[in-house]
Amino acid sequence: MNTRKMNANTLEVYTDDVLVFSMLEKKEGDFILVTVSGEINNEVAHEFEDEIMALISVFDKVKIDLGNVTYIASLAMKALLSIQQIIDEKETSEFVLTNLSENVKDNFELSGLLDILCIEE
Repeated sequence: MNTRKMNANTLEVYTDDVLVFSMLEKKEGDFILVTVSGEINNEVAHEFEDEIMALISVFDKVKIDLGNVTYIASLAMKALLSIQQIIDEKETSEFVLTNLSENVKDNFELSGLLDILCIEE
């Protein structure tokens, strides 16, 4: 069972009392920057998607830093693709992934998402 804990501007998601991933949100210029750490496995992919969807409903420009993500599951990658499609329909919105860890970059490359998603090195 997953548990969500919110502390100030940080969301932590636990599975069986073990921290799986966290998301730290802060304003950076025109963007809301979300720094994600840990594993985004299939068990927590929906929590990840829900949080990003909530952000894009409030903010026009969202940047996701995946540099501290050690693993990203296919459901989470599908969520990012869905979010990108929603953003593409809005004229003033931007959705950027940045600082991809090697594992995440390899998964994106294998799935073909490197060419579809907006990725900033």
